[in-house]
Amino acid sequence: MGYPRMTSPHDCPEDGLLLPPVSPLPKTVSCLVTPNPSIAPDLTVGTVGTILRRNKELYYLPVVRDGKPIGLIRRLDFMDIFLSNFGRELHGKKPATLFMDPNPLIIEEELPLEHASRRITGRLDRFSDPHAFIIARDGCYSGLGWTMHLLEKITDLRIQDARYANPLTLLPGNVPIQDRIEELIKSRRSFAVAYCDLDHFKPFNDVYGYQKGDQVIRGVGQILSVHADPERDFVGHIGGDDFIVVFESTDWRPRCERILKEFGRMAPRFYTAIDQLQGGIKALDRRGQEQFFPLLSLSVGVVQPELDDCRSHHDVATLATEAKHQAKLVSGNSLFVERRYRVFRQPAVGTLP
Repeated sequence: MGYPRMTSPHDCPEDGLLLPPVSPLPKTVSCLVTPNPSIAPDLTVGTVGTILRRNKELYYLPVVRDGKPIGLIRRLDFMDIFLSNFGRELHGKKPATLFMDPNPLIIEEELPLEHASRRITGRLDRFSDPHAFIIARDGCYSGLGWTMHLLEKITDLRIQDARYANPLTLLPGNVPIQDRIEELIKSRRSFAVAYCDLDHFKPFNDVYGYQKGDQVIRGVGQILSVHADPERDFVGHIGGDDFIVVFESTDWRPRCERILKEFGRMAPRFYTAIDQLQGGIKALDRRGQEQFFPLLSLSVGVVQPELDDCRSHHDVATLATEAKHQAKLVSGNSLFVERRYRVFRQPAVGTLP
């Protein structure tokens, strides 16, 4: 994303084009896949007991039928029964599936790490296993995942995001925004990008000061965060009074409308009673001439990129920036949805169009 002119001395993100290249950290469960043997459901307790006794470091045995996981045998639970008095004699010829967990936690490879963490913590109780889970790809067994590895990866991601967080709002900055868009393009997941920008913010800063302006910016960040789905959406702060929301939620339009409605209620509170009554303030424009400026409003430009036409976050930024410009042509709190998705590229020099 390109950066706007900065308006606060406390709000100075670096230009994304000048940042050193950052190796993107893996963000989906696919990075956690650990090879682990599985067994067929027709094996007996005696056979599984022999397998576990010969492989001391084998703590889990997923049970797989036709490539799909249907259960999980845990070494400690199984061996407690198998090695108990007369356990082998009583159960040796029975199917091992009698002693498996028939409802193990199964997580798809493409699930984001944060979502996987919520699923795991949401299932924890005194009957569940907090250490490992089954990972599948399109429903078929891929391997095991370890909760400790998941927590380590999430910690690494949060450290990297914090490195590029906007210091005013603490929302992710340009690099995490770019990473999220690149991730969605690569995985071919449909999404919408909302580029949010304040109108008449410079004259407001000139009259009321940067401290009051910072309060407005933090307020916008809070509104966006409240109305975005924490499970599916991504709120980022480019800098100044410009924000990005990357929506995977399909109901992004009513969410944007609620954002505008709430900002419309909030904005007047930043003005004096007199300025509220007259509907704005007098301030100098960019040419140094006094002009009347309406109350702050929010412009939101939205685009749903065509995955076949957008090769990178640069293409998405081009579309989102144009959508924002169109939204700003409408006075007041406005929402513009870009319907032209194709990115038109100039042919390289010396090649045919």
